[in-house]
Amino acid sequence: MSISEHIRADDHMALETLKQALGDELVRHDIETRTYYANDVFWQPGIAPLAVLLPTTAAEIALAVRTATECGLSVVPRGGGMSYTKGYIPDRADSVIVDTRKVNTIIEVNPADRYVTVEAGATWEQVNAALEGTGLRTGYWGPLSGLNATVGGALSQNSAFFGSALNGTVADSVLGVTVVLANGRVVTTGSGSRKGAKPFTRYGGPDLTGIFLGDNGAFGIKVSATLSLWPRPEEVEFLSFGFSKFSDMALVQAKMAETRLVSEGFGIDKTKVEHSASVNKLSDGLQALGNVATSAKSLLSGVKQAVNVATSGTAFLRDHAYTLHIVTEARSPAELKENVASLRAIGKSTGVELPNSVPKVMRSKPFGPVRGMLGRNGERWVPIHAVFPLSEAVKVTEANDAFFRDEAEFLSRNGIVYSVMTMTVGNEFFIEPAFYWMDEITPLHAKSVGEATVAPWMDRPANSAARQAVAELRRRTQEFYASMGGVSWQVAGDYPFREVMDPDSYALIEAVKGALDPERLMNPGMLGLDTIPRR
Repeated sequence: MSISEHIRADDHMALETLKQALGDELVRHDIETRTYYANDVFWQPGIAPLAVLLPTTAAEIALAVRTATECGLSVVPRGGGMSYTKGYIPDRADSVIVDTRKVNTIIEVNPADRYVTVEAGATWEQVNAALEGTGLRTGYWGPLSGLNATVGGALSQNSAFFGSALNGTVADSVLGVTVVLANGRVVTTGSGSRKGAKPFTRYGGPDLTGIFLGDNGAFGIKVSATLSLWPRPEEVEFLSFGFSKFSDMALVQAKMAETRLVSEGFGIDKTKVEHSASVNKLSDGLQALGNVATSAKSLLSGVKQAVNVATSGTAFLRDHAYTLHIVTEARSPAELKENVASLRAIGKSTGVELPNSVPKVMRSKPFGPVRGMLGRNGERWVPIHAVFPLSEAVKVTEANDAFFRDEAEFLSRNGIVYSVMTMTVGNEFFIEPAFYWMDEITPLHAKSVGEATVAPWMDRPANSAARQAVAELRRRTQEFYASMGGVSWQVAGDYPFREVMDPDSYALIEAVKGALDPERLMNPGMLGLDTIPRR
């Protein structure tokens, strides 16, 4: 059966209209492409879009959105493809996915006024490369998947990792965004929207920028963003600690967060160490050692650090139920020495100090291949998260332990392995369980991780029963965290949102959606927003 036989007459007309507006080369509608874009890291199989649009400029995005919505098609934005929350999976067949990755220009680096403006398809690796030599850096400067993850995707899902312990999520670094609305109009927030003004501040009237952060494209497609810049600290040091109890590690993380001396840090359990390909590969091979050596200030120092990494490896992590890995930065050696002493005292209050090879290697090459998207032996992987007030870190970890003890039989019966990771993000305690299970390797995994890496597992059959069990467990975990007052950032079409919101407050979100997208054509289903508004 040909692809034309799968498409309704009205959709044929819409496709032709899109091709006339954008050109054939920017409109892909072959079965292979449509199928590939119907899956994310976890959710599969989704609904295939009618077509995938590949614009190369912000103007082409605006034209694509206007043309698609005038044809009655819904529009779904997609960045680097790292979502596991249905963020770019259509909820209906008459949809087009707008792949923003080719709209990736670094528009302006302004060291004097401390901001950088980039197009939404730029990766975090590109942003950091553009800032090399300036002595400046964004507060939050990327996720672990920054080789693939785009700025627009991070803004849509409110990402956190590098720099986040001190500076919060990506949303805390944003000065303004430029967005294409459902009717194709282009709007800018922050001072960049004013005639003759630079995009140097977020404020000067209502903070409209926040509407488009964490919305997953429900209100429009971000085409560029301006991020504030701060001096890059001259000095950096690394610390690691081992713990026998989850709550002991959480207490240390909370106390360290209070000092505001941690740039980024994360805690992991022993299971994460045993199953995570990223952790297991951190100090393997000459390339990792070379990265450590070249990232040091002097050749001698670099060689010594590389030797330390080689001799310590990561095997020692398995001797501890939980391990914590910290990066601290400072403006001078004296300040760094004080930071390390303070953090070391806190870490050793309930833990033992360990070799610091894990954070050292991770910082030496922050944006490596996304090998952690699969387990050590090719197991499928998906996380879930929530954030809580710092003061509740110990209570949350103790409750989390009890929750997963109760789920132990379900995990075992369905062949699911549970692990957990924690961070502090500003004044918030972040907890992220992850699940591993045996399942098929999808084309998305193969392309993201690498064809050679996944080759031994490509014949592995689908395991829809285990995948469904993981989905059920994730939902129970989401609801459990929400019942304790936890908040989730990457809501998209996955996390409960309408159900946990005050009705009048949620009505405001629906009103914003109705004003910006009355026909409900911008990424329908995100944030619990119905395709057709409720009466």
